[in-house]
Amino acid sequence: MSRTKGKGKIYNGATMILSINDPKIKSLQYSSARMHVQIGDDFIQAGWTVNQKLYSDNKTRSYVYTKMGENQCYNSLCPAGIIMVSSDISLGFYLGPPSVRGSRSGVYSEFGLLKNKENGNWWLKLGGQEIGYWPGKKFQQSFANNIEWGGEVYSASLPSPQMGNGYFPETHIEYDAVIFNITIVDENFKSVERIKNREAYSDNTRGYKVYDDIFVELPIRNAIYYGGPGNI
Repeated sequence: MSRTKGKGKIYNGATMILSINDPKIKSLQYSSARMHVQIGDDFIQAGWTVNQKLYSDNKTRSYVYTKMGENQCYNSLCPAGIIMVSSDISLGFYLGPPSVRGSRSGVYSEFGLLKNKENGNWWLKLGGQEIGYWPGKKFQQSFANNIEWGGEVYSASLPSPQMGNGYFPETHIEYDAVIFNITIVDENFKSVERIKNREAYSDNTRGYKVYDDIFVELPIRNAIYYGGPGNI
């Protein structure tokens, strides 16, 4: 994953565009690509996941995951869940077909987690459309102090599942699982594209790898290449 670094930072949102992939998983495993907004001890995650337990299949579907105090859950499945306002888009919808490795015509989706300046509510945007929100007053603080973008896997038993497209990244958008055009919203509610205070991080470099490229030529900015076969 790629994450912001430095103490005392204030963030009021973040965005990303990510490739749609279909990592292979088994029962009691999941593999996700997501943005993680840390709000004190609380957080919001948004992106896609392949999660058989949650969706009863192995398709790539949209999701959010929220921790708010003692409550944490996917989508709207607990009091901390998102409040949906869109009748056109619902969470859990199939995002495929996935990107084909080596193809110039990848499949991508745009996500945003953005705080409303007037009322402090946190909004989820999909493809530029606001589809739901979390009341800001329910979080323990009014701003985020850290942002992450990248892949995440879980397995109740070994071997571990694939991440991204199942291949180690080559730092090439046509061959890799990728997250790009990431932005943060700073303490003045200004969107920032050149995020210099960020670093690549992986807690397992045998099964997965990540490369962070800040100064990519337009229109592909701030690219994070990630993924791997797992199997560890």
